[in-house]
Amino acid sequence: MSNWPDWFQETLCQRFYQLELASEQQTSCSSEDEHLFTQMDQFKTNQNEDIQRLLSEWEEAIGYQLSQDKQSIYMEGVKDGIRLILPVIQPTAIR
Repeated sequence: MSNWPDWFQETLCQRFYQLELASEQQTSCSSEDEHLFTQMDQFKTNQNEDIQRLLSEWEEAIGYQLSQDKQSIYMEGVKDGIRLILPVIQPTAIR
């Protein structure tokens, strides 16, 4: 994507963030997920402040990495879509 204009890359990133937020808002946790979240919260509560801080930093880092992974997959999908549609809208384009 490095040869795409900055404004286009920014537009794709913003669209990804919108979709990610909508997905998170629509996702309902299963009872198993709720149980795991409750257990994690209880575990964190029973730790000293330093360990609580480290666990929170770890959760934030994992969340960030998952977001980066999702964004990469999204961008690959956009590129695949462009590769598929470009020959249709520009039949004489070099493939």
